[in-house]
Amino acid sequence: MPCSLLSLPAELHLKIIEDLLRDKDIEADEANQHDLINIYHDLIDWSCTCSYFRNLLAPKIFKTVKLINDEKSGSSLNAVAKSPHNIHVKDLHFIGSALGGVHSEEAAFSDTEGILPRSVDALLCNLQWFPSLRRLSIRFDYNFASLDEWIYGLEFEAKPETPQQILESESSAAWRALMSRTFYALTKNKSPNFKHLEIRQLHSKDVSTFSNAAFHECLNHFEQFTLSIHGEDDGEGWKSNTTREYPALMGKLDEYFFNHLANVTILSIEAPQEGPLGLKGMNYVPLALKADQMPLLATLRLEYIFASPELVDFLVGHKDTLEELILCNCFASANSSTNPAENGIYWSQFFTVLLSAYPSRLRRLELVGGDMCLLEKRNFREEQYEKIRNVHRQDPERIMFPYAFLYDKWGVMLYDESRSLASLLDGEDQRSWDRLMELVKENTKKATKRKSKSVELQAQ
Repeated sequence: MPCSLLSLPAELHLKIIEDLLRDKDIEADEANQHDLINIYHDLIDWSCTCSYFRNLLAPKIFKTVKLINDEKSGSSLNAVAKSPHNIHVKDLHFIGSALGGVHSEEAAFSDTEGILPRSVDALLCNLQWFPSLRRLSIRFDYNFASLDEWIYGLEFEAKPETPQQILESESSAAWRALMSRTFYALTKNKSPNFKHLEIRQLHSKDVSTFSNAAFHECLNHFEQFTLSIHGEDDGEGWKSNTTREYPALMGKLDEYFFNHLANVTILSIEAPQEGPLGLKGMNYVPLALKADQMPLLATLRLEYIFASPELVDFLVGHKDTLEELILCNCFASANSSTNPAENGIYWSQFFTVLLSAYPSRLRRLELVGGDMCLLEKRNFREEQYEKIRNVHRQDPERIMFPYAFLYDKWGVMLYDESRSLASLLDGEDQRSWDRLMELVKENTKKATKRKSKSVELQAQ
């Protein structure tokens, strides 16, 4: 006798759903608005068969929703907000788009009022309509038509704008108005119910709302903050960090964001390869982190950040709270005649100073990504590569700690193979890393014992 799908136990239904959803949540995070339906096509079709499966699948289908700045998207999500499905929305991804400078003669370029439809603005102002919302992600996808306008209108010799010039630009160019109005809408959420704010691919143009006290007050409510920065070149090799506007905006990340994250416990900063942060010197952009910011910080993830004195000071300032430190594609930059960095440090100095501060809660320390580029055979002569093989034959766990520097003309990041090879051979960076990792392991054991004791006490 054929078995009806409805006759199967709920546990099997959920297992089938899990199999269909495998990897789809990751795809949904990276999808455009119009791709989201395709990703969940099977689930949506299944949910249309009957009310039982519609209710069963709703938490999965509505877990991640996309919002773009057009009326159709706003109306659709408003309908969700007013339905029983609003309780299922956990992640909201807003993606804003607008015309670039090559379209300056078109009416839409200067439509600063219509660029954010009322239905979209209403949603961004009332995120409590989604009572289970955990994360808001904001990204501006400005696919401008010409590299001549540097993707987002950035010019090499342009001076940073004055506050008055920022306001004038936001009143005349829709793409500038969109950024300002989006973040202003966020300030209308008093005591936001979601705790994770994610700003993806921040463009190197100032936004008037970033200086707004209401925006700073809003930031104070978040427990997790993710910031990634857009980087680009002009098609001829000149990188973002060679402009005036990029370092000017990066230098204000403290007063715009970091100084106002009093309750943040998890921080992620992803700089672009076209504009790494940290250190001083030609084309280097100092990191705007200070020891007194984010007093509750427990987890820090950094990407394309140079090991630097300011980063060391920040970590030492959080020695009593920091539990996890993940350095992805991060590099040290040793002083040399070819390196324009004025205050570069070695990895051994970085690890030694951190160890001397005795970070008693640090239980996870990872350095990932950077050394993989250096270990490609093409980066070394045959005799150098033979030395690397010999070291790894004797000690397979030996790490080639990554070093790099910025070219003083184009701002491009260049791998410092000679310094990285010296790090592998002399072992000083490795020894300081090992000493720090011993403390990390000791902290982990203590934390495990404390957790076991707590479980025992609760069981009594």
